[in-house]
Amino acid sequence: MNPYKKAALVLIRLFASGFMLFGFIYLGLYLFKSYLAKSEVQTGSCLLLAIPDVIGLVILIKSSAIANRLTQDFDE
Repeated sequence: MNPYKKAALVLIRLFASGFMLFGFIYLGLYLFKSYLAKSEVQTGSCLLLAIPDVIGLVILIKSSAIANRLTQDFDE
């Protein structure tokens, strides 16, 4: 495997993991706040807070294709 592709793959996966970690922490804090305040958890808010998780998952799944596209010029 090309070292440039390997480095790009690591950076893309790190970026996607950061997105997912941010989303999980933000969603967890919302649920914890709702639990402590004994208020109702709203589905719409949970879906909005889960958007970074979905973006991170999509980037993680497509990371190999993105790394190939980014390092295409270095292979030649």
